[in-house]
Amino acid sequence: MLISHQYKFLFIGLPFSASSAIHHQLHEEFNAIPRLRKHSLYHEFFKSANDKEKRYFVFAVLRNPMDIVITNYEKMKANAKGNFTNPDCFTENGGHITRKQREKFHFINDKSVTFQDYFNKYFNKPYDNLASLTTQYCDFLIRYESISTDYLEVLTQIGIKDALPLKVLNKTKGKRKIDITAYYTDDIKKKAIFVFGPFMRKYNYAFPIFWGNVEISLFSRIYFKSLSLLMRINQKYFKSYKNKIDREGTVFGDIKNANKLS
Repeated sequence: MLISHQYKFLFIGLPFSASSAIHHQLHEEFNAIPRLRKHSLYHEFFKSANDKEKRYFVFAVLRNPMDIVITNYEKMKANAKGNFTNPDCFTENGGHITRKQREKFHFINDKSVTFQDYFNKYFNKPYDNLASLTTQYCDFLIRYESISTDYLEVLTQIGIKDALPLKVLNKTKGKRKIDITAYYTDDIKKKAIFVFGPFMRKYNYAFPIFWGNVEISLFSRIYFKSLSLLMRINQKYFKSYKNKIDREGTVFGDIKNANKLS
């Protein structure tokens, strides 16, 4: 999370949404400074914000959940940056890699399973993420799918003219644009609709065109709302981040350390 008192904005960095690139550029170009943690949520900010800060322009990035799940799978499969085997990155040591993520990592790599195997094992209920605790507070939502143009548009709305285009950070070597249909094959299509349908509908995302007229079951929609409520209660009243460390060598960690020294 970065804040600018000069331009009066707050950027909420959601996971798997190019937040590192945006954090880096907002800090370098507009001297935005860290507030709380990289992935802190608005309700955390609200507790410490003064009346003036609560009126700042708020924005975040929203991404297709089907894309997020693929990206997460590929990161675990490749052990991106060695994070999944580095004890310094584990949550019990102040990092961001949970025990559940390590379980998934070993399931993928020890057994060389396919994406379809991974999806069938770990996705059995409607998908939701921290966007559901964020979007209602945002004045603008950047769509990951049009991040370059949306980034410049949000800066225009804030009142910043002639900003530089967003630079790409942390790009995986050899990474190509994700072909969703190569992962969500016919054998898991029905389950994917059950899992992602309510989120896709809520945020106006579309399934692949050739899937035809997709119907989202009433059960899936009710289940989704129930889980969203439980997530909201857990995040607001029970979740603790007091041991979380923004490590040196990460984009946000380096910004935070540089800000302490200045």
